[in-house]
Amino acid sequence: MALARNAAVVRKYQTQGIEFAIHGYRHIDHSQLSVEEQNAHFQKAIQIFAEEGIDCKGFRCPYLRWNEATLAALSQNGLAYDSSNSLVWAIDQRHCTDSYYRALEFYGAQPASDYLALPKFNAGQNLVRIPYCLPDDESLIERLIWDSPAEMNQVWPTMFQEIHQRGELFNLGLHPERTYDCADSLEATMRQVQAVATEVWRAPLKEIATWWKNRYQAEVEITDVETNKFRLTVNGPPGATVLLRSVESHTATKPWFDGYQQAVESPCLIQTNKRPFIGISPASSPDLTSFLKQQGYIVEISSQADLYPFYLDRPTFSPEQEQPLDAEINRGSFPLVRLGRWPNGAKSAFCVTGDIDAITVWDYGLRFVGY
Repeated sequence: MALARNAAVVRKYQTQGIEFAIHGYRHIDHSQLSVEEQNAHFQKAIQIFAEEGIDCKGFRCPYLRWNEATLAALSQNGLAYDSSNSLVWAIDQRHCTDSYYRALEFYGAQPASDYLALPKFNAGQNLVRIPYCLPDDESLIERLIWDSPAEMNQVWPTMFQEIHQRGELFNLGLHPERTYDCADSLEATMRQVQAVATEVWRAPLKEIATWWKNRYQAEVEITDVETNKFRLTVNGPPGATVLLRSVESHTATKPWFDGYQQAVESPCLIQTNKRPFIGISPASSPDLTSFLKQQGYIVEISSQADLYPFYLDRPTFSPEQEQPLDAEINRGSFPLVRLGRWPNGAKSAFCVTGDIDAITVWDYGLRFVGY
């Protein structure tokens, strides 16, 4: 509703390339709403965006509070992504307060040490979920304690360094009203990003969602040229990258990261003594197949485990098993061909996002009565 009261301001910033998404028809706790109530809210919000000429592809819940009905309603209303689930990076306990711990519990934040900071595409709902990274600006300013500004200003750069090393996505959260309070923190982070600019894909959430879905749906055509020699052709989005590890390439490559080479020709021709893909038993969980494909791994369902240097037989697979499995694959040195997670050979991705809870003082006042 704040958009309806301030549409001209938002349109001005949209012309500058800034993405706007739904943050609720009203600023309330969506985890307490039914699917019918959330459908009604999204329909009203989408109508306001359309009437005001503002493009809208995604959503983030107020207070990061969502339920399964939220995802169902987003899907039913054709939105492309949700960015309400949150991951928290470890902070030294001497900086933490009871208020911070209560906020993390309220948000339902999960530890980044146990989960991948990556989008996840739900094909059934046609919805991409993009995790929000904590601590955000509110935590830095209001819920954590510091001995000096320099300590606070190092938190986000440290998070970026870890996320970049892991090859994941830093979805940094900064409310516009705290921009000045967090300016030094943001500038320090941007310096870190700029220092490795060619290795980081910087994009708005709508582009990240589109990329993740399209790259997941990419098809890799594998042709057996002769014994142990394969030609790979990728039918996918522009920027899709083929990465090679511990295989002999008969087409041009260049060094990438973590022991991989990046193919620079398409199709590429490789040779190895086993099929350099991940073999999966027919009895394995579809969730396992989906997860591996979303990481860019090329999956073949087969009963012949001896054909593959890495073979999985997992009838069940849970989100808690994703990070350990990905780490196991990346620690290995066995032959492997895969797609890169990010476009054009980028190692990681970065996006600065901010929840606009209000634009004017009147908007802030109306929040307290749910408007």
